[in-house]
Amino acid sequence: MRYVFSLILLTFFSYTLSAQSGYKITAHIKGLQDSTCYLAYYTGLGNGQFFVQDTAKADAEGTITFTGTKKLPEGLYVISISQWRLFDVIVDADQQFELFTDKESVAEGNPPKNMKVTGSMENTLFYEMNNQMKARMAALQQLRPQAQTDPKAAEQVKAIQKELLDYRKKFIREHAGSFTAQLFKAAGEPEVPTAPKLPNGKTDSTFAYRYYKKHYFDGVDLTDERLLRTPFLQQKLDYYFDNLVHQLPDSLIKEADFLMSRAKGNEMRRYVAYRITSKYEQSRVLGTEALFVHMGEKYYVGEPVLWDSSTVSNFKNRIKILKPLLTGNKIPNMYQTDTLGKPLNLYDVKANYTVLVIYADDCSHCRESTPNLKKFYEKYKSKGVKIYATDLRRDVNEWKKFIHEFKTQDFINVIDVHKDAQGKTVHYTDYLNTFDAQATPTIYVLDKDKKILARRFPVDELDKYFEFLLSQPGKK
Repeated sequence: MRYVFSLILLTFFSYTLSAQSGYKITAHIKGLQDSTCYLAYYTGLGNGQFFVQDTAKADAEGTITFTGTKKLPEGLYVISISQWRLFDVIVDADQQFELFTDKESVAEGNPPKNMKVTGSMENTLFYEMNNQMKARMAALQQLRPQAQTDPKAAEQVKAIQKELLDYRKKFIREHAGSFTAQLFKAAGEPEVPTAPKLPNGKTDSTFAYRYYKKHYFDGVDLTDERLLRTPFLQQKLDYYFDNLVHQLPDSLIKEADFLMSRAKGNEMRRYVAYRITSKYEQSRVLGTEALFVHMGEKYYVGEPVLWDSSTVSNFKNRIKILKPLLTGNKIPNMYQTDTLGKPLNLYDVKANYTVLVIYADDCSHCRESTPNLKKFYEKYKSKGVKIYATDLRRDVNEWKKFIHEFKTQDFINVIDVHKDAQGKTVHYTDYLNTFDAQATPTIYVLDKDKKILARRFPVDELDKYFEFLLSQPGKK
């Protein structure tokens, strides 16, 4: 595939907190020697992605000391002693504490089973909570296979699940105000009550989904910027939009605005806007670019204080390109000439459906997909489908060779090559900025009025899409 233009790079900026008394975090790991270790926080930008804040070398006794004159941003951190050998640690307002564990415990999994904490009530709570949960989860996992066939084991599973839930509630209640309780709440899921009966006496089959969705963010405090340095907020946002929100522009926009209304503070608003927006610029779901445009207009261009000037400028330019090309809009006219050099513009095409294909004759992906495009056309031409294919390289000889090689004479083959009054070759079509042809082939499906039904469509999915399209009432 040839790439004509790189995608917009969305940059998320993290700001450090002001300096106070600095930090000193010491970890004593028995059995560890002469290893370079890292103190890093969860970025919220993807699984397994951390931002390293400090580096220290373990001495011969296994002691690591991370120290600095400025306070660390508060959140959930990891101390990494080797590749994928790490353990969680909470960094809150009190940043002078010690941890005691051993290399074997760290190697067995996170959190280490043997851990002693001094000087940090938050980490004492954190490890107490994790050890309690880990013991119950181990018993639960052991019983699950047996519970499939043994009613007694199934009852034990239910009892442990209730015990876990009760422990969670009790911990949150007794330690309200602690960051550990906040983490526990953020990682939790809604308890769905029994579905009510409808007036006809049947159980409301959609109640569980609606309740779960409505209360999904109840435990997430979108004013607490410490959650930005944990994996939970990213996981929550991704799951919500991937599994609970209908992938329709209006639904997506409504939910995005709902979450942004709850997000307070520049750092939190910046992250939530970034995480939602970055999913939908190049989404494979039809029509969802409308959410990207909405977010860009309202929360990037509309809230420039959150971003640097280059990010705002990039969004203005991207919105200018994308907004006219959203599903439902009439596509801009394309001024082209045919194989005889005569004008044949996009709006001149009379068809129930026009498939606009922007390709490059030297693009390997275009060459691989053209046979499938021919098969698609043979199947649907009787339904009033026409293919309007333009070669963006504007090399007339290579364009005609491509048509001959792939025998696409039944397509409406056009090129952006014109002659002005003085006989000079001129070009009228801006493929990149008018038609967003960042990669080739770029495909648009248009109705009889040249309104966009679908865009950036893979050739291999055209057949499936048209089967669906023509099955709709009133279509033929």
